[in-house]
Amino acid sequence: MAVSRSAPESEKSRLHPAAWLYWPLCLLAWLLLHLLFRLRVRVDPAVRQVKGPMILLGNHPSYLDPVIMAASLLPRRISFLTSRDFFRKRLTRVLLRQVGAIPKTQFRTDMQAIKSVLQTLRAGGAVAIYPEGQRSLDGCLQTIDEAIAKLVKKMACPVVLVKEQGAYLAWPRWANGLFRPGRITVSVTLFMTAAHIKNTEVDTLQRQIVTALAYDEYQAQRQNRFRYRTREPASGMDKIIHQCPACRRELAMVSDPHSLTCRFCRNRALVDQTGLFQPDGQGRVWPDLARWHQWQVEQLHLQMDKPGFKRLYPARLSWPDDPNNRPPCDGTLVLTGDRLLFYLSGTKADDPLTEPFQVVKIEHKTGISAEFGRYFDLAVNDQLLRFTPEPGQAVVVFADLIRARSIQLRAR
Repeated sequence: MAVSRSAPESEKSRLHPAAWLYWPLCLLAWLLLHLLFRLRVRVDPAVRQVKGPMILLGNHPSYLDPVIMAASLLPRRISFLTSRDFFRKRLTRVLLRQVGAIPKTQFRTDMQAIKSVLQTLRAGGAVAIYPEGQRSLDGCLQTIDEAIAKLVKKMACPVVLVKEQGAYLAWPRWANGLFRPGRITVSVTLFMTAAHIKNTEVDTLQRQIVTALAYDEYQAQRQNRFRYRTREPASGMDKIIHQCPACRRELAMVSDPHSLTCRFCRNRALVDQTGLFQPDGQGRVWPDLARWHQWQVEQLHLQMDKPGFKRLYPARLSWPDDPNNRPPCDGTLVLTGDRLLFYLSGTKADDPLTEPFQVVKIEHKTGISAEFGRYFDLAVNDQLLRFTPEPGQAVVVFADLIRARSIQLRAR
């Protein structure tokens, strides 16, 4: 459905970011990005000529992405599709609404969010969407749900592609500290016209979006070898990298400021400010975090094909959005190839006759909302469930299980 109908004038002021706040923040961001990250931006002149509704699609390697996109497209004001989690606190909720952010529940169809996107575009606004739905775990493209292509087809307005390089290494998702000054480059291109979208099937649009957004920060970094300044280049890596390539044991890797070490066989990877790995002595390691993580997912994929596959962890289940402040409960979290099961304390999770307290099917999930190293959230029947496993490192096992499951489904 093309976005040709205009929104009423009374709605337009609240469908666009507030100029008095948006422009000063973006100008400040532009200055800081150039000082800290030597930001280089290349904008296709055709993008500047798009004056009406516009959808912007970007890769999502870092916390910095919305700031980078907003600064790169000045003076155009952009409304960002944003995880509903950021709207929980009153102060951030007020600020986000002033800058035009649109709340959306992650990894789930959110009709209210779609309605808000449509209203903004009908008012001639620009809406930014990160199709991965979450920041990258390993500096590579995450799974993209086909709902994005369906949304693009429905809106049928120009689509702009914003691709970053270096933002993941500047602020990786697993990092314990803040950003790491280095180099970031951005390219902004007119990706799809309204005419192209109208004349293209959804499946083809999906393939084109996935191909255009594909990125691999570590592959480029092995050639560039830029330095991202930090005193602790490896600290926090064990939130994503947990399996040892030497002894192959899971939940084995422990990070310190400059290395990853297996707590069982002492296999060790050294990490410098490039973010790349070197073996300590005769150790067996992968060249970078992305290759290591991909191998980790492949190992889980192979295990899933074996009869009786499961992983068990002590865990706590809570309901962070429950209006009645329902108390959390402890138990055992069980991961199988297609389901997540939670058993209350005092019940036997390994007994097939025991009824689980909670069951979540994961067959069609493309990702999870998570604080890696701590907990992950799942939306089930309009309820938000929060699982806090022990150890917290097990959160990435569940994320990898979903990715391995999607590989398995594509192979069929």
